[in-house]
Amino acid sequence: MKALIIAAGKGNRLRKLESDKPKPLFKVAGLPLIERTILSAKKAGITEFVVVTGYRGDEIEKKLRCHQKRMGVSIEFVRNGEWDKSNGHSVLKAREYLKDDFVLLMSDHIFDWRLLENFLKTKPREGEVLLAVDDRVDEIFDLDDATKVKTHDGEIIRIGKELADFDSIDTGIFYCSVSDSGGIFSALEKACTDGKGSLSEAIALLAESGKARTFRIGNQFWQDVDTPHSLKHAHKVLFQSVRKETDGIISRYFNRKISGFITRFLIRTPFTANQITWSALVVGLLSGFLISRGNHLDVAIGGIIFQFASIYDGCDGEISKLKLSSSKFGEWLDTICDNITYVAFIVGVVVGAYRQGFEHIVPIGFLTVFGVGMTLGTMYLYLAKFTNSGSLVTVQKDLARDMEIQDQSFFIRMLGKIKFMMKRDFFALFFMTLCLLNKLDWILILAVIGSNLTWIVLMTMKRELAPAKAELPENSQI
Repeated sequence: MKALIIAAGKGNRLRKLESDKPKPLFKVAGLPLIERTILSAKKAGITEFVVVTGYRGDEIEKKLRCHQKRMGVSIEFVRNGEWDKSNGHSVLKAREYLKDDFVLLMSDHIFDWRLLENFLKTKPREGEVLLAVDDRVDEIFDLDDATKVKTHDGEIIRIGKELADFDSIDTGIFYCSVSDSGGIFSALEKACTDGKGSLSEAIALLAESGKARTFRIGNQFWQDVDTPHSLKHAHKVLFQSVRKETDGIISRYFNRKISGFITRFLIRTPFTANQITWSALVVGLLSGFLISRGNHLDVAIGGIIFQFASIYDGCDGEISKLKLSSSKFGEWLDTICDNITYVAFIVGVVVGAYRQGFEHIVPIGFLTVFGVGMTLGTMYLYLAKFTNSGSLVTVQKDLARDMEIQDQSFFIRMLGKIKFMMKRDFFALFFMTLCLLNKLDWILILAVIGSNLTWIVLMTMKRELAPAKAELPENSQI
């Protein structure tokens, strides 16, 4: 399947910010609008694109050609010399490139890629057009400028910006069936002859013959970026979307605010998410080294750095989500680097406690390292055996779901009450506090209890992970 992207207009309202930049090249959360559209469609499964350019089209085409290989897509370009006319003319210019059903997207609309993925599961009938609509009318940003839609039993009755009676909003995402007997292109030809040639006019014509239906997007995000205010709102919503379901209370109300501030700076730089992961590892190793020195000042600084590493580590995930650059390699890299940081910290605490003369360092240190090793090994085995992911967030989600089962034992239910203490945001802050108080022996005792309890719980809840049954798949990426 191909996606057709309209990128021909001038965008006068948005160009008030930067008059020398074509509208599709305006950046939102670190990516040009049109590149964000392409990458979102790619994550939904589309890798072939037809892009119609017009105003300053050579600049847009040059930009996309430079990044085409990096994005992993193929792009064909069509130039519309009548770019100052309604958007339907741009769609008609691409007619010869679209012989099969295709998706029609706007270069100035951003959307959650899962919206499109779900949309593609509902195929249009022959000669029909499906329009993704949002029925959350009261939540629409800049409703006055939106294209309104009146529907009945899933069919479009009327469409237009000036409608007074409407129940949905046009998201600018279409699924079009190509037909010799009619369809979108025939409707556009008629609209160009009898009217201004807009997409809305063509959809209205198809609606008259029952060939225009709707797909309701539910709670998925989309945004028309047409003015400086809508650009600012899109930035805000995208940054809010990077929060994880598994974020603990400290991460939600403290860490994310700091990491988000850092990410707002990093998003404007060439740094990739993986490069940020490597730098977070360096910070974590520094923490372990300082704590291993044993004197109070170094231990305190090391604890503060360990807490900062916990916060900074959120930036790579935020960057990968905002720039739509997540990958299986990136997930595994982040997981492995995080765990190296944990090990470095614990080893640093063991060595530091030894230098401070902690009396029971040998047995406590051994049990701590053993517990951490067993916990990490169990989690890696879980990822390889039960998931298609490299992120420990997957394990956290599964365990949280299992702990909600009503017939679990009293022991498991009690653990569900205190599972927040096992999250990195909590123990990083708590361990920093103990480092400031120079209580390395307390950290070791808590680490012994927490780490060994964690792997025992994992083994109890997922008995399939027991060593006798555990077999890594041949294609394991560990």
